[in-house]
Amino acid sequence: MGIYQRSSFYWRTVQQVMTTVDTETEVDQTSLTALADPTRLAILALLRGRDHCVCHLVEALGLKQSVVSHHVGVLRRAGLVTSWPHPEDRRWLYYRLDRPALAQVASHLGWLLDDREYDPEPLPCAVDEPRGAGR
Repeated sequence: MGIYQRSSFYWRTVQQVMTTVDTETEVDQTSLTALADPTRLAILALLRGRDHCVCHLVEALGLKQSVVSHHVGVLRRAGLVTSWPHPEDRRWLYYRLDRPALAQVASHLGWLLDDREYDPEPLPCAVDEPRGAGR
């Protein structure tokens, strides 16, 4: 296979993969971006055990209140965390892990683990072709 054939094959493959990703997964990119930060993962880990207000998250994480509030806001906008007011003082919000939303993200990523189309034989590289082939 010559260089132009390989290039054409590569781009057709990329287009097929992107079409598959677009049609088989409808994961909101905002959710994946929110999950890509270690601080936000730490917040989710804390919320996994119980609901927290920002002051508890600040204490547990050892970060400034503004930093924690920013990250909680990202998680809320991504739909991974919900909030509810303190029953006696509505100025305080408690944050809760949105388990159904996280389950949906996980289920949309599950297609990556489907090995029905997996071929353990790698495609040959240029180094695998004998010299002078395809010219």
